[in-house]
Amino acid sequence: MIHALVYSSIALCLLTIAGNWLTRQIFALTGLKDVTAAEPDPGHSAGRWIGTVERLLIATAMLLQRWEILAGVIALKTVARFKKLDEQPFAEYFLIGSLVSLFWALVVTSAWLFYDHRFGSDIRDMVAASIHLEDQATAKH
Repeated sequence: MIHALVYSSIALCLLTIAGNWLTRQIFALTGLKDVTAAEPDPGHSAGRWIGTVERLLIATAMLLQRWEILAGVIALKTVARFKKLDEQPFAEYFLIGSLVSLFWALVVTSAWLFYDHRFGSDIRDMVAASIHLEDQATAKH
């Protein structure tokens, strides 16, 4: 159990803290870092929180094998920023940030689930079995 807690904590840190750092590095490399210069407090920007929650939701979708969650995340982000997407610098910033975040979440979560299945507690199978048992119990009533 401690083993699962350790590697799951590492995966969560990679998804959140490292994901935010990686996204900022990509913005710096592409020159899009200046697009966010107008934000009031870059140390506590909403974009970092949105990216963190986005990656956690993607990891949850992969864990539960519920791909509609992934579609919902993408749709919500697009609808929330729809009017600003007419501005080319912001559209590029939004697209690169979203794709980097999505790619990072897929890579980290895939590695986490592979490690978990191969060497760990097989969390995905435990969750799937739990959901399956709940579905069976609901069907009986």
